[in-house]
Formats: sequence, structure tokens, C-alpha cells
Amino acid sequence: MKRLTLICFFAVASASLQAESFSHIARTDDNTLNDLVGRLPLIFVPNDREARRLSSVQELLVIHEMKMRGEGLPEELASAFSANYSRILSALVEDRIPEDYGRDLLAVHRELLYQTHDWMQHRSREKEFIGDVLENLEFYQDELAQNSITIWEVPDSLRTPVVNGYQVWVNEFLAWGCECGYLNPGTQTRVQRLVEDLSRFEGYYKRDGVMHPHEREQLHERFLETTRETIELIGTSRGYTY
Repeated sequence: MKRLTLICFFAVASASLQAESFSHIARTDDNTLNDLVGRLPLIFVPNDREARRLSSVQELLVIHEMKMRGEGLPEELASAFSANYSRILSALVEDRIPEDYGRDLLAVHRELLYQTHDWMQHRSREKEFIGDVLENLEFYQDELAQNSITIWEVPDSLRTPVVNGYQVWVNEFLAWGCECGYLNPGTQTRVQRLVEDLSRFEGYYKRDGVMHPHEREQLHERFLETTRETIELIGTSRGYTY
């Protein structure tokens, strides 16, 4: 298998092939970023301003996710990228892989995707490139299968899909915001610190192999506070007001 170099630069040109519509993908894939945000408890939105901020964040995540699932690529490539993205998100939300490993897989996914878009813009495309990309995605999916545990091996008392979902969509938003310049460096640092603090508290409650009801409640109290602050920071990062 030819392992693709993760950094390539090509001349810019137009690409006309389109991927399957996101509306179809969103209906068939579990754990979309929008679904993860949608799991936030209703008590999180106490007023119209916060509702508008949350809605705007959801829309930006939809745009990011369409790209991560291969928007604008030939159908074969788009389907492969979408499947890879879904498997990584599901493994993270379901506590089947460590957070650091999941972030590494998402970083590799983004690099492969960016290289593919560069190839699409190149006038003289290498015919074997699509096969190489598909082989690379298959390789990392096999690696994920080998390094993840089954859902049955995760004790129910330790499963935190709502909290994990927050960590996933915020980290993806940070990755997108850093690349496109939507988030200023100060906001990036503050939001990243919020994610790390929540992860640290989650690890503290889970370290003895059991999370008691009062510990889960305390974790979610911090989770709600963290989510409110995250939305506030993102919503005002570029000076926008609602």
C-alpha cells in the first residue's frame, strides 16, 4: 500500500464532481456533530440570546462536518471519508478509545482530506491517487478496530456519551476555528482549557472504575457550566453580538 504524504501543494483549478448531499448523510450516520450538540439538556438554553448563539454554533458545525464527510468529492471518496468520520466519532462518544487517540485519528482524517482536495484542484491528476486514499482510509479504520474495545466492554456506570459528545464537537470546532481564523488565539486557549478541565474532572470521577450517581450529577453540573461558557466564548470570539 502506498502511504500518502500528508502535506502536498498543487495549483488551483476548479472541481465539478459533487458528493452525496449532507441531508442524506445526516439521516443515516449516528453521532453527527449536530446531533451531539442537540443532546445538550433543554435547561441549558434559558433565554433567546443563548439560544441564538447555540443555533449559530450548530450551523457552523454542520458546515465543518459536510467538509469532513467529503463534500465536493467523487461519491466513492465521499462515502469512505464519511464512514471513517462516523466510526471515529462513535468510538469517542461511546468511550471505546482514549480521547488522545481519537484526536490523532481525526487529525489524520483532516490531513488526508486536505490532500485529496489539493489533488482535485490539480490539472494533471495521478490516476492511482483515489485508490491510495481509499487504502489509507481502510488502513486507519482497521487500526481503529484493533485498538478500540467493544461497547459491551464499557461498564454502563462509566459511560458518559453527553459529556463525551461535548468534548468531540468542541475539539472539532477548535480545529475548524483555528484553520479558518474564526477563533482568535485567546479564545482558542480559553476554550481548550475548559475542555481539558472537564476531561480532568471526568477522569477523577472514573478513576476507581465506578461513577456513583452523585459523582455523575457533579460532573454534569460542571459540564453545563462549561458548555455555557464555551458557547459564550465562541459567540463573542470575533466581536459578534446577538
